[in-house]
Amino acid sequence: MPVVAAVGSIITDLMVYTPRVPTLGENLLAHRFQIGPGGKGANAAVACARLGASVILVGCVGDDHFGRQELTALRAEGVIVDAVSVHPQASTGVAFILVDDSGENTILVVDGANSCLSALQVETALAPHWSRLDAVLVDFEVPPEAVAAAVRGAAKHGIPSIVDAGPPRPFPAEVWRDATILSPNELEAAALVGHPVESETQAEAAARALLAKGPQAVVIKRGGAGALLAAEKGIRHLPAVPVAAVDTTGAGDAFTGALAVAVAEGLDLEGAVRFANAAGGLATTRWGTMRALPSRAEVEALLTGQSKIDRLVRRVEER
Repeated sequence: MPVVAAVGSIITDLMVYTPRVPTLGENLLAHRFQIGPGGKGANAAVACARLGASVILVGCVGDDHFGRQELTALRAEGVIVDAVSVHPQASTGVAFILVDDSGENTILVVDGANSCLSALQVETALAPHWSRLDAVLVDFEVPPEAVAAAVRGAAKHGIPSIVDAGPPRPFPAEVWRDATILSPNELEAAALVGHPVESETQAEAAARALLAKGPQAVVIKRGGAGALLAAEKGIRHLPAVPVAAVDTTGAGDAFTGALAVAVAEGLDLEGAVRFANAAGGLATTRWGTMRALPSRAEVEALLTGQSKIDRLVRRVEER
């Protein structure tokens, strides 16, 4: 069983399902509301656990009801939370998420205790585990010094690091240049390179620019268009696995968690991205964030089914 350390945010999701995002000053009747555990760090940790990894989560919650609920939910998923600190003054982070009828989401975040995670806390939390870690996963929903500490530590100890460059933050290259894999989505890539990333050509240009700043590989998540992988050998476009999407919230966390597990297990980059594409796609077929994260069996079944379809298509094309 691979061992993954996830360094990142822990945020309670307050989700509203709505026909559309309301305009300024509008009072719009929504469909329904739900509260659940979330945050990019917590979601990725659960994604890794459901995919078969032993996961150590490093983060920070408040000494409040939401924080206690988060820790209870994480323990129930088998995530090790001994390295999650409880801040006595700051509140647990919260995210207000609007999901429209097309499945797209709009998110407003209050960082809360996540903004209190320090480089020293990260270094202290990871110190006892370096000898047994197979990968480190970190996101941008915690302070840049915490991200940098995780990435530098992994590089120093020869451990692969996967940096989920989300949410969009213009963190300088000094924070993430030593990463094994930098993985933004298109909006996040745009925040890092300073220009729009909306087309395949723009995604390729962004990937090259980011790769030149230091990481060994760049994987840009492109939603329904799949993922773009840029490494020393060149650029590959890896298509998404077709699914019936209803809610895209948390798909990026599922993708990055799966990417980390695949890397921890020693898969090559292309194989790891294909595995991540399947996990991210499956997460969009269900409502919610953490509750929508797929199991290992579900991801493997989807990949097996897609492989059979691909073989059939090739046979037809060869006739």
